[in-house]
Amino acid sequence: MTDLLDTLKPTQMVLVATCEGMEPRLRPMTLIARERRLWLATGATDHKTAQIAANPNSEFCLLYQDAAGNGYLRGRGVLTPVEEIAVKRAVADFAPFIYAYWQDAADPDYRLFEFIPRQLRYLKPGDMLEEVFNLQASILIRPVAG
Repeated sequence: MTDLLDTLKPTQMVLVATCEGMEPRLRPMTLIARERRLWLATGATDHKTAQIAANPNSEFCLLYQDAAGNGYLRGRGVLTPVEEIAVKRAVADFAPFIYAYWQDAADPDYRLFEFIPRQLRYLKPGDMLEEVFNLQASILIRPVAG
């Protein structure tokens, strides 16, 4: 089940949902998958940063398409801010597109969030029913290798 995390590419475009008050907000973002952990980078002044601070619950959706049809991987969980420069640097070095937006890991505008999944929902392309996997987030949390 969490083997689904192993199938992710190092980076992929996903749709990420947050809330602003009672209103949902949805936007495309690059999901970074490194060592079975999930990360999202954004700017300190972006609206989503304030939305996450007010309500860290989030969901992403990764769409799949192949000859059998369409499918998806949805993840529901919590976005946790990362403050440690060494972790921010390790993720940026792994996903160098980050350096196109921020000079280095210590840039005060660079915000990194770890997505801690509580549930994954997977619809294999061509299938009609999704598989639902409820997770214990604590089993996914491990130190980041530098």
